[in-house]
Amino acid sequence: MRQLAFSTLPCEGWSLDKMIALAQTCGFNGMELREGPYWGISTVMTSEQREEAVRKFEKAGIRITNIGSSVILTGRPEDEAQFVDFQNVCSLASDLKACGIRIFLGYFTSRRDEPGPNIVYGDIVARIQQACDYAASCGVQVWIETHNEFATGRVLRKLLDDVNRPNCAVIYDIIHPLEEGESPEDTIVLLGSDCVHVHIKDGIPYEDPIETNWKYTKVGEGQIPIHEIIELLEKAGYSGSYSLEWESKWRKELQVPGMEPEIIFPSYTRMLSDIFQSMGK
Repeated sequence: MRQLAFSTLPCEGWSLDKMIALAQTCGFNGMELREGPYWGISTVMTSEQREEAVRKFEKAGIRITNIGSSVILTGRPEDEAQFVDFQNVCSLASDLKACGIRIFLGYFTSRRDEPGPNIVYGDIVARIQQACDYAASCGVQVWIETHNEFATGRVLRKLLDDVNRPNCAVIYDIIHPLEEGESPEDTIVLLGSDCVHVHIKDGIPYEDPIETNWKYTKVGEGQIPIHEIIELLEKAGYSGSYSLEWESKWRKELQVPGMEPEIIFPSYTRMLSDIFQSMGK
């Protein structure tokens, strides 16, 4: 059975019950849970609340793929506070039986003429190793998302080799390597078996070549070769989830009528089902 999941990012203010009900209605069997007080799960949950959440997901037959944390590591002194947050998320992930914890690396910029501070590579490697070692003590993995200065397979391949931790893996967000000019074929080959989770979305480049981000669209209406990417992943032996990351919270172009999760989510599962059917899967 193909693993179809979604990030709860666009479900801000929803109860877990409402999120689970939508997942069941649309045919999802996995959810990646955004961590925070407005998304139904957070690090301040009591033991009883965590146990109740696990029961809800198990009863619904829905797997928690990972915890979508807001932890950002840069290798700078600010990482000390981020690491405290990471430790709390590790405890939450362990209690909720999540496989991994999503983290970001580097700096969020949107224009090529606005670069972030220089990253001291050795320091960020050491910080990731520290995070992986702590996560291992909780029985969870660290999942680095293809983003920022670490958006491509060519950069992450070296990083993964240098970090050299068995519980360090990658979330392949399919738009960001393309934004940096790397083909899906190259990204997938470079990441190999370290690609354990995939974020599906769609978009088109802005006309301004200085703009690093693409403009997001409905899935299937942009320029991302989603069918091709899924075929490449399947041929490579990928066995993780194909997770819709619908960023309506951040993207103004998605904050218009007709872009609500109740509309987008069922169209996504239909599209993915059609793709797998055409592949004979």
